[in-house]
Parts: sequence; C-alpha cells; structure tokens
Amino acid sequence: MKIITCNIRFSSMGHDTGPRFWKNRRECCFAAIEKRDPDVICLQECHTDQLADFKARFAGHDCIHGNSSAGVEYPENAIFFRRGMYENCGVGAWHLSETPHIPGSTSWGTKCVRMVNWVLLRGAKGLVRVVNTHFDHISQLARDNAARMINEDAAAWDSGLVQILTGDLNCDPENPAIKSLAAAGWIDTMPEKDLFCPTFHDFIGTAWHQDLGICGKGRMDYIFIRGITPMRNSEIVFDHDKEIYPSDHFFVFSEQKDI
Repeated sequence: MKIITCNIRFSSMGHDTGPRFWKNRRECCFAAIEKRDPDVICLQECHTDQLADFKARFAGHDCIHGNSSAGVEYPENAIFFRRGMYENCGVGAWHLSETPHIPGSTSWGTKCVRMVNWVLLRGAKGLVRVVNTHFDHISQLARDNAARMINEDAAAWDSGLVQILTGDLNCDPENPAIKSLAAAGWIDTMPEKDLFCPTFHDFIGTAWHQDLGICGKGRMDYIFIRGITPMRNSEIVFDHDKEIYPSDHFFVFSEQKDI
C-alpha cells in the first residue's frame, strides 16, 4: 500500500491570497500527490469545494468522509482509496469528545470540532483499517484524550488486524499524546533521522523554524501502523513550485509492501 497524509489547508481562509489561495496552489498540491501515485489519500482541512476538486482529479479512487456538524455538508478527514484494488468493508466516524456520537460536540477546551473517520479495506493481502484524524491545536488535554480514545478504539479490534493511523496531530514526538500512542502499539513510520523534522511550515518551506511550546517544533503529520511491524520509510514531501507550496504543511508519504 502506498499511502499519503495531507493537511491541505482550508480553502476558506479569507487572508489566504496570492500563492496561499487554494486555486493558485491546487495544481501544485495535486502534482505532489500524483508523483507518489498513492493507493490511499488521507486529507485534513478539506472544504466542500476542495473535496469536489479531489474527487474530479482522483476519479479512480472512492472516498469516505464524515461531517463535523449535523445537517451540514462539511467534510472532515476524507479518505480516498483506489477503486478495484481495495473493497470497502465498513466505515465509521466519531467525535473526539466526551459525547463522541453527537455531531458537532467538543470537549476539553478544543478550539475546533475534532473527529475520527475510518474505513476497513480488503485488498490482495487481507484486511487493513485506515483511521484518519486531526488533533486540536490549542488544548493539550484534548490531545491527551484524543490519543486515549484512539487507543481504546484500536484495542477493540482483533489484535492481528493491521491498522493505519494518519493525521495532523498538532504536536511532535516528545508530546505526551504521541508517547501514549506509541505505548499502545502504534509505530511511527518516519525514519529515526527525520522524527523531529518540521512538517508545518506556514508556506515558508524548509526555512521555517519556530518553537511552538507544548506542540513542539513543527513535526505534526504522521503515519502510524499497528498489527504488523512496518517499514520505517516515510518521506516528507517537500515539493513546491518556486513560491507556491501545496499547503502550509508538508505531506507525508509511505509505501508499505506487506499491506
């Protein structure tokens, strides 16, 4: 399986003009993804217009997503998977809150509504569950509880099931939330040498450097795997076209040949 996780930054940010404007960076975004030819694409910060653009561009993939609020078409954490290679065997979505099945619910001081989406796929090598999420960027208590909930959810499945967790977790590997995931058996597929390489860059690129306090120094985007010993071969996607970047995050890509 070739999988990529992408925080593509919302298209609705009113101050995003010039190279930051979605329509001006859309082709750069697509090119970076298409270059890796992923079987699975996991998105964060995807608005309805961006979802439509992705569906048109990646027409050979099926897509699932959740909605953050009841009665609102507001796609959260969309997962695209290659049609014909993987069969959809089940999907689910829940909120990272004390009331996870109430749409729009928040807890623990979160700035935004936060969700988990998952899809169970059957491919040539068996079943794999893909989980996509986006942790809060303000509340450490929310990040800690998000990790706890994801661990409890994963533990409810058969221990031999391969599960992949992707997302923008808004904190680096030293954060207690990431350490909680690791303690529960989630293995970061990033090579040791790149563990703390920033993936957030605010449209500045590799020149960006800033201490974000409890969130760390910019590594926010992850591909974790449990249920199998993964290849630690994730690549941070630094692609850009002069001053145009796909997003304010670098994407993360991994090819796992045993899945």
